Amino acid sequence: MKIIILLLITFVNLNINFCYADKCGYKGCHPTVPGKLNAHLVAHTHDDVGWLKTVDQYYYGSNKVHSPFGVQYILDSVISELLKKNDRRFVYVESSFLWRWWQEQDEEIKKKVRELVIEGKLQLLHGGWCMSDEATPHYSALIDQMTLGLKFLNETFGECSLPRVAWQIDPFGHSSEVALQFAQMGYDGLFFGRLDYEDYHRRKYMKTMEMIWRPDPSIGPDGDLFTGVLYNLYMPPDGFCFDTYCSDEPIMDNPKLHGYNVKDRVSQFVKAIRLWSESYKSPHVMITMGGDFNYLVASSWFKNMDKLIKYINQKYNDINVLYSTPACYLEALHAENITWPVKDNDDFFPYGSDDHSYWTGYFTSRPNLKYFVYKGNNLLQVCKQLRVALGSNILEDEELVLSRAMADAQHHDAVSGTEKQHVADDYASYLYEGFENCKKILTAAYTKWAGTEVPEQKFCLWTNISTCAESELSSKFVISVYNPLAQPVSTYLRVPVLGGSYKVVNFTGAEIPYELVPVSRSVSSTPGRRSNATYELLIKANNLTYLGLTTYYVEKLNGNGNTESIIDFNKTLNTSEELSIQNGVLKLIFNKTTGLLETVMKENETWPFKQNFYFYEASKGYNYNSDNRASGAYIFRPARNFTHTITENVSVSIYKGKDVEEVHQVFDTWLSQVIRLYKGVNQIEFQWLVGPIPVEKWMGKEVITRYSTDLQTNGVFWTDSNGRRMIKRIRNYRSSWNLTLSEPVASNYYPVTTTASIVEDNYRKVTVSVDRPQGATSLNDGELEFMLHRRLLYDDNKGVTEPLDEIQFGEGLVARGTHVIEFGAVTNLKNHRLTSRSIISSPWVSFSKTKVSYKDWFSVYKNIQDERILKNPLPDEIHLLTLQWWTENSILLRLEHIFEDGVNVNVNLKELLKNYIVNDVVELTLAASKELSNLSRLQWKHEGSMDKNQTSINLLNELPQNEFKNPTEFTITLEPMQIRTFRLYVSQQKT
Repeated sequence: MKIIILLLITFVNLNINFCYADKCGYKGCHPTVPGKLNAHLVAHTHDDVGWLKTVDQYYYGSNKVHSPFGVQYILDSVISELLKKNDRRFVYVESSFLWRWWQEQDEEIKKKVRELVIEGKLQLLHGGWCMSDEATPHYSALIDQMTLGLKFLNETFGECSLPRVAWQIDPFGHSSEVALQFAQMGYDGLFFGRLDYEDYHRRKYMKTMEMIWRPDPSIGPDGDLFTGVLYNLYMPPDGFCFDTYCSDEPIMDNPKLHGYNVKDRVSQFVKAIRLWSESYKSPHVMITMGGDFNYLVASSWFKNMDKLIKYINQKYNDINVLYSTPACYLEALHAENITWPVKDNDDFFPYGSDDHSYWTGYFTSRPNLKYFVYKGNNLLQVCKQLRVALGSNILEDEELVLSRAMADAQHHDAVSGTEKQHVADDYASYLYEGFENCKKILTAAYTKWAGTEVPEQKFCLWTNISTCAESELSSKFVISVYNPLAQPVSTYLRVPVLGGSYKVVNFTGAEIPYELVPVSRSVSSTPGRRSNATYELLIKANNLTYLGLTTYYVEKLNGNGNTESIIDFNKTLNTSEELSIQNGVLKLIFNKTTGLLETVMKENETWPFKQNFYFYEASKGYNYNSDNRASGAYIFRPARNFTHTITENVSVSIYKGKDVEEVHQVFDTWLSQVIRLYKGVNQIEFQWLVGPIPVEKWMGKEVITRYSTDLQTNGVFWTDSNGRRMIKRIRNYRSSWNLTLSEPVASNYYPVTTTASIVEDNYRKVTVSVDRPQGATSLNDGELEFMLHRRLLYDDNKGVTEPLDEIQFGEGLVARGTHVIEFGAVTNLKNHRLTSRSIISSPWVSFSKTKVSYKDWFSVYKNIQDERILKNPLPDEIHLLTLQWWTENSILLRLEHIFEDGVNVNVNLKELLKNYIVNDVVELTLAASKELSNLSRLQWKHEGSMDKNQTSINLLNELPQNEFKNPTEFTITLEPMQIRTFRLYVSQQKT
């Protein structure tokens, strides 16, 4: 055996630069020339999946007022030019547009394009449905959009066409979780364009523009990703844009005609090549030849690049110019065997483009769209699971409507909130269409489980402002609750009603206690709220079936109901008793003079804890220089480095019920809050309502909430990376350079997707979980502040060309959201993982009207408690991230260990599904694009490498291993924070 291993190591060493026998992902590369500076011309177009125009307007080229470009013409033009000359190369990224274009082509064109792709002349780069944002998407949505795009490419062009290089050239900062995902999807490298201006200048000077990014050192080499920063964002050298709408001079090379300019133009281009190359370590430099919606007339680009290649290679002995691709460039770098610097354990946030332009406002921009996208992710997982429950691969088109809408919504000008208003409306419209299609899946699945026809399910999407026509206008209705988690959960349902007396019965026949909780006055007066509901029916939903359905029958009875349950709602502050609420675990004490929270008591321990709302005055400006930069959709720039207090005295009302106690606070006509404790739960729920934000005196506002404690945090706080690993943040600090503190507030803001926390001496900890992405910081020890909503009156001149002033129902936008606060010892690190999982994957509630009696309803639903998708619940550590039909006889499964510490957990895949026999299991890469056993990645020498054979040893360790040695067991192991993806080949369980 030792001899075989030694021979194998020798073989790998001898073939280190040819480790891919089939050259998949690296086809079509022109040879480089040793001893010369090789300039790799990368012809590309950057096509936003919505921004100034909607995705469809961009595709067709309509709505020319906002932009003249049409992606369909770009693809037509590029394909035509590639077919003319064999040496030309082009890269294309956005599968969302390619899918639209592909549907319209005839078989002859499809055949030619397939040949171009297979030969590497048209390289499908990146592979996702879109080029996603990296700050605001949830990690599960990022995986889904990459999976959707790569599956389309795989099915259309074959596995060998799948990209090996990620191309995130335009997102506004870069996430460690995204980098780690690319590594686990099998990518060899990542290139991007945007990073902080100070980091960029230092890296140019130090020649560290290319590096090995190690997002999580605990993973080892499997998590490493070669990462390169592009020199000029993603644009060509100045003066060398060749589209018809560019003003740059073409190469005029006929000396018999007037205007001959070959010498001057070639000299200018060579100067740019030499300048760019000075910032890189290797004898290779990537020259990006393209930009936003370029190659509308591809012939203009290719004719001029043909000439540049021809004349430079003729006239310069030390330079070789060639058509190339990012993959070919990466392969050339790998062959150089250079030792690369390492970026360890952090990310590229926040992004500052100059000393007064920190792109941290978009972490919060368009809060309602962000919330809708997150609820779309919740529903998409429900619909995927329920299609598995249906027992056959049907209703696929209905699922795909929401899948595509959600994938488009991850674009870096979508969930980010940096698009024009009409484009944001279009994203929401597509999502709504997806919601409507998924209702069909819910209805079909519930019908199958009930064994009879079930009424069409209705979604109440405005329950966060206590609005639901089905529950308000029906004397009898059914609440259906599907739990998408692989563990039973208990939660509270809050159903808007008009008041009165009710009977609530579950499917076992048991009558369920409830209470009527008053809707806050501020919610009742929300602009656009079409509801007369004055109460919420609060129902404790206990032990909801894992991947199963629970239903409740609700009937309104005659009478006014138990009004005695409404206790102290109009309580004033002019009493001698303490102003407080409690739930048996926590006690909240409020200042009787101000009405503000000031103390939390937990297990006889007193935590000073204050919370209030403030706003930053937004900078005004017309952006003629950096000092005149305005706060806008992208950029957060406060006019002053302090906040304005909205009020120090709030009006307070209290509700104390059996299962919940609430304090309703009103700060102003446009700002209110409910602070809530549920019985026996170690959490405080802050449900805020912000808007319409007043903009008197032409003053834009950025509204925040601040939580203040006595914790000594030494300038340190923690934020999540796309909902997964926690990243350590240090106030006024960057790991790669000395930060110039020109914007002390904005430069300290970071994206929060699910969680932020502060810790004292590894002992006490406060964690805040959010229900949508937000910007957050800790500007003082013991504090966490979150930006909730923004209303601005100036544009920040970053392209969107309109201020972030969202109007709804004729007034400024109103947003309502929730923060969940947890207190405890640092030793208990698991609570926030479970909390964020319960928010992101919350039970999905739908409604249906009914006219039948409870007795008739019960006869239909009595057996439904036995219907579920899994045989048994999974351990708390394991999250069922994905369960969906993959092909006619296979199901895609992703399992995730959600804890950062803890033990390995075993799961038997054969015993996982209740109604399916698992016949075979194949492990896939994270995006399900390739069998893991067939995966090999380029390995790189880097600072700290053991020796020159590091690459070979790692390659040997990557050789395929068959984990499923015993086909009767199919038991897999999940380590902390590990995600594993499987294709289960299944057949229907016979009953």
